[in-house]
Amino acid sequence: MFEKICTGLLAFCLLLITLQNAPYLAHGYMLHIAPMLVLCWLTWAILRQPGPPATSTVFWTLAACCVVGVAMELGFGMYKRKPFDENGVATITSFAQLLASSFTAFAIWCKRRKPGRFHLTDMATIWLLIAIGFLYLATDEEILLHEGIGRDIKRLLHLATNAWSVRLDDMLIGVYGLIGLGALWAYRAELKLFRACDVLLAVGFFWLAVSVAADMASHRPDFFVWLLGPERGMVAYDLGEDADEIAKLIAEVFFLSGFSSALGQTRRRNVKRPA
Repeated sequence: MFEKICTGLLAFCLLLITLQNAPYLAHGYMLHIAPMLVLCWLTWAILRQPGPPATSTVFWTLAACCVVGVAMELGFGMYKRKPFDENGVATITSFAQLLASSFTAFAIWCKRRKPGRFHLTDMATIWLLIAIGFLYLATDEEILLHEGIGRDIKRLLHLATNAWSVRLDDMLIGVYGLIGLGALWAYRAELKLFRACDVLLAVGFFWLAVSVAADMASHRPDFFVWLLGPERGMVAYDLGEDADEIAKLIAEVFFLSGFSSALGQTRRRNVKRPA
């Protein structure tokens, strides 16, 4: 039942986003629905009993959906103002992967938590915190909470507009990542039991760092112009704007693959509780 509820919720959210952005998505004849249906199926396959597909199957299916989504966005011009703009196919794919990651982490917590009352000292609590964190990130991906927070911080602190303050909302994504790393370190005894998941998460955090760096650098062209000169700097600036979204999608592929691996290991009951 859990997998049906989560898959239905994901499909419903994707439908709402599609209707909201129908004028732009119609440029591609709504063909983005195909990879979105695959993502919904994969979410169901990960969450259903007795366990998720092989991690390699999950990884390559996600990678294929991302490649197809990016190709559609670029090939059909399925965006509002420019490629990888908000609510394009890449953004919808990112939302789906983040929400599926939240569902998967929550499923792990349901299996790993200790019976009785909830305690933060329970090492399995990390999976609940991950689920909440990725649910927030999925929400942020769709309604851009970090941009609103960035504007509020600039207004409250009376920050002047300069090369650093305009990048404040981009820095917040990096702060999210640092908070995530801190939580993983605090509950490292639990995560050490999931070696494959650890490796995939580490690679995911690397690509997240690449995404944040590219996003900050490409917020304005001044950095690239200073580094490479006017002509080559503007070329690098244009590429940087695309690189951050692609790196983010790659990071999410590794994150969800890692969580799927951990869920499979948990359901096979070949993992003990940390001492």
